[in-house]
Amino acid sequence: MTRVLVVDDVDQNRYLLRVLLEGNDYLVDCARDGVEALAVAEAHVPDIVITDILMPVMDGFSLCRQWKRHERLKHVPLMFYTSTYTDSNDELYATSLGADAFVIKPAEPADLLVAIDSLLHRRNGVAVAPRTPASDETVVLKQYNSVLIQKLEQKVDQLEAATQRAQENEERLTLALEAQAAGIWDWDMAAGRLTWSRRHADLFGMPLEQFDGTYASFLACLHPRDIEAFEADVQAGLRDRTPVLVEFRIIWPDGSVHWMSSRGRAYYGRDGTPTRMCGVVFEISELKKSQEQMRLAAQFFAASQEAILITDAAAHIVSVNEAFSNSTGYPEHEVVGLTPAVLKSDRHPAPFFETMWRTLEQTGKWSGELVNRRKNGSTYPARLSISAVASDSGTVSHYVGIITDMSSYRAAEDRIQYMAYFDALTGLPNRTLLSDRATRAIAAAHRDQQGLAILFMDLDQFKTINDSLGHSTGDAVLQAVASRLKLLLREVDTVSRYGGDEFTLLLPETDSKGAAQVAAKVIEVLREPFEVGIHSLVIGISIGISLFPADANDFESLLRNADIALFRAKAAGRNNFQFFTSEMNDHARYRLGLELALRSALANRELALHYQPQFELASGALVGYEALLRWHHPERGLVPPIEFIPIAEMNGMIIPIGEWVLNEACRQARQWQLEGHDPVVIAVNLSAVQMRQANIVQTVRHALHESGLEAKYLELELTESLLFENIETVLTQLFILKEIGVRLSIDDFGTGYSSLSYLKRLPIDKLKIDKSFVANLSDDHDSRAIALAIVSMAHSLRLTVTAEGIEHAAQARILSDMRCNDGQGYFYGRPMPADRIASWVGEMKCPP
Repeated sequence: MTRVLVVDDVDQNRYLLRVLLEGNDYLVDCARDGVEALAVAEAHVPDIVITDILMPVMDGFSLCRQWKRHERLKHVPLMFYTSTYTDSNDELYATSLGADAFVIKPAEPADLLVAIDSLLHRRNGVAVAPRTPASDETVVLKQYNSVLIQKLEQKVDQLEAATQRAQENEERLTLALEAQAAGIWDWDMAAGRLTWSRRHADLFGMPLEQFDGTYASFLACLHPRDIEAFEADVQAGLRDRTPVLVEFRIIWPDGSVHWMSSRGRAYYGRDGTPTRMCGVVFEISELKKSQEQMRLAAQFFAASQEAILITDAAAHIVSVNEAFSNSTGYPEHEVVGLTPAVLKSDRHPAPFFETMWRTLEQTGKWSGELVNRRKNGSTYPARLSISAVASDSGTVSHYVGIITDMSSYRAAEDRIQYMAYFDALTGLPNRTLLSDRATRAIAAAHRDQQGLAILFMDLDQFKTINDSLGHSTGDAVLQAVASRLKLLLREVDTVSRYGGDEFTLLLPETDSKGAAQVAAKVIEVLREPFEVGIHSLVIGISIGISLFPADANDFESLLRNADIALFRAKAAGRNNFQFFTSEMNDHARYRLGLELALRSALANRELALHYQPQFELASGALVGYEALLRWHHPERGLVPPIEFIPIAEMNGMIIPIGEWVLNEACRQARQWQLEGHDPVVIAVNLSAVQMRQANIVQTVRHALHESGLEAKYLELELTESLLFENIETVLTQLFILKEIGVRLSIDDFGTGYSSLSYLKRLPIDKLKIDKSFVANLSDDHDSRAIALAIVSMAHSLRLTVTAEGIEHAAQARILSDMRCNDGQGYFYGRPMPADRIASWVGEMKCPP
C-alpha cells in the first residue's frame, strides 16, 4: 500500500487530505510542521510527501531543503500543496530546492489524485497499479464535501463580518497605511483613470502639486530597465487572475534611485474582462540594502575559508558552512540540532568553558585558543571567536562562531622555533641555543660549586674538501661528524655547530681531567675514515678547552678563551687539544685585588643596600622589600655580588658585612615607618657563614633593638644548603629566632636538595621559588610543573610562597593562577637605593 505523508499546520486541511487519500486506498501519515515530518519519515519512510509552505517551527521550504539532503529521504518525491495567495516566485523557488511538484489549493480531488499518481509514476519509473476504489465512494465524497462546505460557511461568515466592519475600518486602514509610509492606488481600467493617495508625492520625491498621478507620469518615473518587467508582471497577474506583487525602482527628480514594492489585485466584470485594480505601494530601499547585505553575508558564509557555525540562543547548531565540514569532518545534517560540544576534546577543564560562557554573557563576545576534536577523533589547535547576535528586543537570539584551524600556524611556528635554535644541515643546536644552555649550566655550576668545560673544535683541512670535492661532499662530512659527536655525549652535554666547520661541546659537571678525556675521545673517533659517496676521507680536528670557573665566569668569555686555546692547538700541529691557562694568574690577581679592596670597602662606605619591592600577586599590594647588597668600587665601578660575596665568605669579611647589612636594613625599614609609609616586611639574606656563628641570635636582637623595628617586620632568608650543615644547631637557632617573632624563609627553593624530611621540621614561614624556574614558565612545561609543585607543597605545609625574577605579565598571571602568594622582579620594580623609594612609592601604579 502506498504511504503518503501529509504536512500541514491546519487541522482541517490535514483532515481533508486524509479523508480523500484514505478513501482512495492510500496509507496516510500526518505532521504539523517540518520538524515533526522529518521525525515521522525517519520512523516510516513514505512513498511521497505533500506539504504546505507556511508552517510554524519549520516551514515547507526548509523541510524541502533538508529532505533533499537526507540520505534516506532524498529519493522520495515531495509535492507542495499550498493556497492561492502564494507568491508567483514561490514555485520557482520550490523547484530550485528540488521540489517535484507544486499544486495550488484547493484543487479538484480528481486532479490532485492524478497529480499524485503521475508524480509516483514519473519518479519511480514504473506503472502504478490502479487504485482499488473505496468500498463506498459516496461516503468518502460526502465526508470530503462536508468539510469543504464547513470551510466555505466559515469563509462566508468571515466575509459578512468583514463587510460589516469595512466601512468603519476604511478610514483607520488609510491612516495606518500612511503611518507606515505606504501609498494607496486605484486603477479604473475601464475609464483609463489612475487615482493615487497623497502619500505618493512623497514616495516619488516631488511636491504634491507637481505629481499628477497619471499612468504616463508613473512610467516616466520608473527606472528604464524595470519598465518591461513591471508591465509583464501586471499582464501576467491579469491573465492568471493572481495578485500582482512587483518590485521596481523609481528615479527621483534629484537623480537618486529608490526601490518600491507594490501589491495589487484586479477585479473582473461578468464577461471576465478586468475592470479595476487597486493596491498599496511601499518604499523598500532600506530592505533592499539589508537584503544585499544579507546576500553578501550569505556568500561570505558559504565561501569563507574559515569554519563558521551558527547556533540558536540555547547553543544548538542551526547552520554550518562548507569550510566547517571540511575542517571537522562533520557534514551539516549531522551537527544541526547538536551543540558545539560535539567538537570538545578532553584538553580543557570545565572551568575553561565556564569562564568562556561567563565572558560571553557579560560582553557578548569571546575569543581564545583551544583544542578541538574532529569527527575521526583527531585533535587540532584552533582559535575560536564567538559573537552574540541580539534580536530587535535586545535579547540574544543566536551565536556566531568562527573557527580557525591553527595546525599549519603551529607547524610553521615549530619550524621557525626549530630554525631559530637548530642548525638546518646537521640538526645540532646552533649558537643561540648553545648560549642559552651554557648560561643555565654556568648558573647551576656556580650554585652547586661545580666545574664546567667548553670545547671549541675546528675540522682540520676541511676547506680543502669543500674546494676539491664540492660543497655537497663537505655537507655530508659535516653531517657525519655531527652524528659521531652525538654518540660521545652524556644526556646533560650539548654538541653544537657553531658555524662553518666549527663545533662546540658544552660539558657541565666536568673538570680539566674530564674535559681532556672527552677531547681525546673526539680526536680518536674522528680518526676513523668517513665514507662519503666514492670517497674515503680522514678528518683531523683541533680542540681548544676553557674551564669554569678557572678561566671565566660567563659563556662569552669561556667561548672566547676556548677559541684562543683552539688557535694554540692549530699552531701546535693540529689534531690535538689545548687548555686555556695563561690567564689564570691574571684571574687570581684580580680576585686578590678584590679581596684587598673589600677589606676597606665597609670602612670607606663603598657598600650600599638597594631594595627590591615585593607584591602580593592576587591584589597587587606592596608587601615588602628585599635588601640587596651593592659594592661601588671607586675604580672598578659596580662589582657584582656574585664576584665579591664568595670572596667575603672565604676570608671572613661576610661577618662584619652581614652585621652591617642587617643593622642598615632594620634601620631603614623603621625610618620609612616613621616617615609615614605603611609598615612592610624587610627581607635580609643570611650567609651560611653567619648562621654558623653562635651569636647570630644576639646579632638579630641587637639590630631590632637599635632600630626600634618590630620583629614581625624582619624576614631572614636562608639557603637550602645551609639547612644541612649541622642541622641540630641550625634548628636551635631558627626556633629561637622564631620565638623572637622574626619571619623565616628559604631562598632559591628547588635548586638544592630540597629534603622534605628536614623541611617539615623547620619553623619557617615562606619558600621562595628560584628565578631559574620563573624565567621559562611561559614555554617550559617542566618549569611550570616544578613551580606548581613548590606552591602546592608549601600551601599543604601552611607556608606562603614568593616567586623571584618575574619579568613579564605572563609569568605573573601563571603564578597567580597557581595561587603563588607574592612575587618580585623587574616586572614590578628593579632594586633601587633607599632615597628613591619614597618617590617611587608615590609614582608607582598598582601592577596587574
